[in-house]
Amino acid sequence: MERKERVARLVEHAKSDAYRGEIEDADIAQPGGSPECGGSVIIYLKGEGEAIEALSFTGEGDTISMGSASILMQRVHDEGLDMQQVLDLDYEQFVNEIGREVVGSRTRNATLALSALKNAVKRYRREANAESSAAANAGASVRAACS
Repeated sequence: MERKERVARLVEHAKSDAYRGEIEDADIAQPGGSPECGGSVIIYLKGEGEAIEALSFTGEGDTISMGSASILMQRVHDEGLDMQQVLDLDYEQFVNEIGREVVGSRTRNATLALSALKNAVKRYRREANAESSAAANAGASVRAACS
């Protein structure tokens, strides 16, 4: 893909509402970035085990940060990536896919949503594990009380 096509793709995604918006029953709403540093996003994640059932974002920022966020959401959706596959995504490879020559020195803007999404997955796993542990402990307490 040539530079001109990469720029057009970023602009198109930055303007698109396809993956924007809150997910009412999201398991996680993970903020990332800051307006002073190119943009801020909130990643909305709904999971089922290791599967990503729904994914979207809201945010404000420049064309690179918002376009990259939309491209990332589309990739996860189109490729059916699961939680581990998201964590395995490489920042440098993602920047290369967006277009290093387009991103220039603003790699932080380009990886803003990826960082927030990885944090959302980690948080989802922590909270899911905490719920599983609490349920297991509650079950053990009931069994002990009934013995």
